[in-house]
Amino acid sequence: MSSNLAIDAALKKTQRALLCRFMAVLLVCLLVIEAVVGGFFFYDLYQTEKKLMNSMATEYQRILTYDSAQRLEHVLVANPLRLTENNVAAFSVDKAGSGDVIFVSGDDNIPAQNDLATYVANNKSWFQAFIISPYMAIKLTGEQQDFWLVLDNQARYNIALKQWLLTLYALLMLVVVTGICTYIIIGRTISPLITLGSLLERLRAGELDLDTPSAAPLSTQGLGLIRDSVHQAIGRLQHVTTTLNTTVDAIAHDIRTPLSRITLASQQALMYEPSPNKPKVLESALADCSEHAAQASNMLTALMKLNDELIGKRAAQSIDTDVRDIMNTVVSWYEDVADEKGVSLAVGNTTDRLIQSDPDKLTQVLVNLVDNAIKYTEAGGRVVLESVIGGNNQLEIRVIDNGIGIAPEYQDLVFERLYRVDTSRSNVSGYGLGLSLAAAMVSSLGGTISVESQRNQGSVFMLTLPR
Repeated sequence: MSSNLAIDAALKKTQRALLCRFMAVLLVCLLVIEAVVGGFFFYDLYQTEKKLMNSMATEYQRILTYDSAQRLEHVLVANPLRLTENNVAAFSVDKAGSGDVIFVSGDDNIPAQNDLATYVANNKSWFQAFIISPYMAIKLTGEQQDFWLVLDNQARYNIALKQWLLTLYALLMLVVVTGICTYIIIGRTISPLITLGSLLERLRAGELDLDTPSAAPLSTQGLGLIRDSVHQAIGRLQHVTTTLNTTVDAIAHDIRTPLSRITLASQQALMYEPSPNKPKVLESALADCSEHAAQASNMLTALMKLNDELIGKRAAQSIDTDVRDIMNTVVSWYEDVADEKGVSLAVGNTTDRLIQSDPDKLTQVLVNLVDNAIKYTEAGGRVVLESVIGGNNQLEIRVIDNGIGIAPEYQDLVFERLYRVDTSRSNVSGYGLGLSLAAAMVSSLGGTISVESQRNQGSVFMLTLPR
């Protein structure tokens, strides 16, 4: 079984396990509820039957008290349906005779017990009087003859049982519907995990292209948010890995050139036969070696400086920073370079307001941007620095030139380390680290850097900094 299928099977098993656990908890809860509801039905029935017995006893006691025992017996025998429908039997006990219990009327399934007083509900809980005891009795006291009304509790259980079963069926239907809905909900809930598992498997197999934007909208909650966060983290990891591989290749290529020249110059000097011109040859070889060694050292120093920025080794300050003063300083440093190339360099519209930032890092960023702008602007061109208050009350610093520009497909790549657009910049010296270092410094300042450019029309590099 492949890893992808194994992940899918594991998540399906998890889905079933979650459903089973949920249903088990739900059933236990429903059983407890059913027990409580059943108890309520029996208690309610007990109260109803007790009220009925008291009503009948009151009516019959009045006849027995104000008329006669013979009259009550006649009423009971003449109208047995009322007693039968309610599962009640009437018994009489002659005080002057043997005291035997004699059936009079009503439900003849109730046996005549000698000691009917044990069925009296007084001083008993409802559970004892209605559930434990098979009968419930009330005594009607007469002068010469007593009467007993006895209710068959067991015959009345069916009423509560039918109500309880109706509730049980309704709850079982609820359990079935809830189970189906829960299964669907759990499936949809863990579907991001299935997608994530497939994503990780494709990444492991090297079949995943995270550079292609996904058509699905980003989730904002639940496991979908976790999936998208992992997807983005994997994308950044892949980007870092790709950049690392590219960086290693570029370093190997760029450093190999000065090292090769150092080797070649030293070999030529060693192979040169002794002659009066040998000291000059050695001096020239040492100069070449020193120049190329410095070139390789500068490149490695720039890489180390960039790495320090990326890992936060060089913490940014937060002090009052005069943006206009920094821009004027950078322009003064590059005036001679710009004049030598025939490029106009000036400070345009600026804000006089101070911001909380790191002046050293901001200066380094502007130095890199101005240096690039002058490099890629032909003679007769211009480079302008300006700052304005942009959206969200943030400060925007712009370095504007009308140089060779950058094609749209390369604009997102120019901030990558060691990246240079070979078709237009191969004749310009540099390591391809200036813009990546500037981007890292701007990020440490809490801002962003971007570029807008068109081929042969110039570029605008924009720094957005919090005020």
